[in-house]
Amino acid sequence: MALNTLGRALARADELDEAVMAAIAAEQYSPYDGSTRINASVSAACVALEHGRALRVLIAQGLPTAALSLLRLQLEALTRAVWLLYAATDLSVEKLAAPLSKDTEAAANKLPMLADMLKQLAAKPAAAQPLLGLQAFKDNNAAALNSFVHGGIHALHRYTQGFPAPLLIGAVRNCNGLLLMAGMMLAVLAGNQPMVRRVSRLQVEFAADLPPSLPTHACADGTVS
Repeated sequence: MALNTLGRALARADELDEAVMAAIAAEQYSPYDGSTRINASVSAACVALEHGRALRVLIAQGLPTAALSLLRLQLEALTRAVWLLYAATDLSVEKLAAPLSKDTEAAANKLPMLADMLKQLAAKPAAAQPLLGLQAFKDNNAAALNSFVHGGIHALHRYTQGFPAPLLIGAVRNCNGLLLMAGMMLAVLAGNQPMVRRVSRLQVEFAADLPPSLPTHACADGTVS
């Protein structure tokens, strides 16, 4: 029964992913403009989507320790997308968009990481809505996810004692919440109000498959500022 329940959660996550891709017209998707800032934010949001898909594959393959580690990466990539749009300086954007070399790698390594990005977003009123979801996710999950990433007590304990199905289902739902936020970011980055509304409606349709009280609306009117 537990495996069937987890299987249903994974199936619903796949359905949500497909619904988000349909809502943003993924095959014909085009960002609001061709600016470096917008394109970098789109790339970061897509990285967050990829981490979420990989998490589901790993759970389905019975590799939950690696899967839960990806939640931290998914959160960071999504936060990077929001930060790039709302808070990053032009110089910071250019550092991340530069061709990859040892010098540009060193410069990009000095950019803000998760905690500092969230602090900078807190000073940007336009980022208030996505910040609520990102900050809530970090506050509720950061300690455990850091432990998984760094081979800490959570990773070792769960590897030896096993992963209860409710824990894995909760991880899938957390992943779904971040995936939906990434979809909303892509809708906002397209500057398309109907697209924003389509993604927003998925929060109701898939409410049972999302973590409680995780905001997904990145911007109410679908504009890019």
